[in-house]
Amino acid sequence: MEECVQQILDRYIVIDQAVCHGRPHIAGRRIKVQDIAIWRERLGLGVDEIGTDYDLSLAEIYAALSY
Repeated sequence: MEECVQQILDRYIVIDQAVCHGRPHIAGRRIKVQDIAIWRERLGLGVDEIGTDYDLSLAEIYAALSY
């Protein structure tokens, strides 16, 4: 189970020193995991709202929140 979760996270979340100063972000985007967590927890945005506002899939959002 843990290996499966890691494979999913690896598909959607990447760390690249040349992008976002090496912070974890959505693959192919410049949206940091931290940003998604803040939008959800501090601003109270729902996952559907985040997806619509930032053109993210639910899989990308949940991967970021799981990270």
